Amino acid sequence: MLRAVVGCLLLGVTLTPVLAELDPASGLVVDTGFEQVRAQCSACHSLKLVQQNRADRDGWLEMIRWMQKTQGLWPLGDNESVIIDYLAKHYGPVHSGRRKPLPR
Repeated sequence: MLRAVVGCLLLGVTLTPVLAELDPASGLVVDTGFEQVRAQCSACHSLKLVQQNRADRDGWLEMIRWMQKTQGLWPLGDNESVIIDYLAKHYGPVHSGRRKPLPR
């Protein structure tokens, strides 16, 4: 196990999904903001949609604004920053450690 953890760290692979507690019902990481994300997001769509997307804080905010403008998402109030913090922390961009393809 230690070798696997060290190998992942050397490769820059995130360990959040491996080491974090997952809610068995939703599959989301249990952490600060989990309850708000589960309540607000699952009111309109599957939480699988959250899990399959990756974005930084700006990207998640852009998705929230799009949902508010076009999909009828209500104002999130004080929950908005908690939700964005949670999403950016646990569902942020994944860096593969590989370089981008060379231009042709």
